[in-house]
Amino acid sequence: MELTDPTIRIALAFILNAVLAAGTYAGKVVSRSGAIGGFAVGLIIYYFTDWRGYLVLVTFFVLGTLVTKVKYKEKADKGIAQEDEGRRGSKHAIANASTAILMGILSFFFEEYRYVFLAGFTGAFATALSDTASSEIGQAYGKTTILLTSFKRVPPGTEGAVSAEGTFAGIFASIILAIVALLAGVVLGWQGIVAIVLAAFIGNTLESLIGSTIEQLKFINNEVTNFINTLIGATAAMLIYSILT
Repeated sequence: MELTDPTIRIALAFILNAVLAAGTYAGKVVSRSGAIGGFAVGLIIYYFTDWRGYLVLVTFFVLGTLVTKVKYKEKADKGIAQEDEGRRGSKHAIANASTAILMGILSFFFEEYRYVFLAGFTGAFATALSDTASSEIGQAYGKTTILLTSFKRVPPGTEGAVSAEGTFAGIFASIILAIVALLAGVVLGWQGIVAIVLAAFIGNTLESLIGSTIEQLKFINNEVTNFINTLIGATAAMLIYSILT
């Protein structure tokens, strides 16, 4: 992955993220804090992973936004929809992207292990996307929702609950992101695809367990579990990719 001149890279990152932040804020996709947070996240990721890693970030954002909008009114009527009409704030950007940012920076400075860290980078975003897709699609179309800790049936929107529809949606979303990363050259070969998809499934499954257990503690909120989720996904992706290669 060749990186352009730092000055050019910074200029491109600034322009692209300014346009994206302004457009998503004007389109009421993100809040003001979300636009600012997203701009910062995009700037860092573009600088350290160039347009290839940035494409993974944009794919994650677009797909995550689309699944959030699915049957939004119906979910809102039930009180289980994403807050603020689906607009994401800076806390969401930080929770979902912190691990990926770390992986991207490490891939920049440790050339020998670049693709291992980039597997972690993609795995973090794939896990976050899988979590979002499974939650949003599961709430919209899930017929039977259960808790993995007890296998008891619970209402849609219950913390840690899963459904077959949501689970398949999460897997499908991670496959799309993995393919985008492969085509962009962020991950290599079938090993990269397998590592990303398996890591996302592992992270998403463990997040469901976390959501139904420790998230009941007052100091553990959704953003904390999302961060833990992406950290698990990134770690799993790097381990699986290292084993396969």
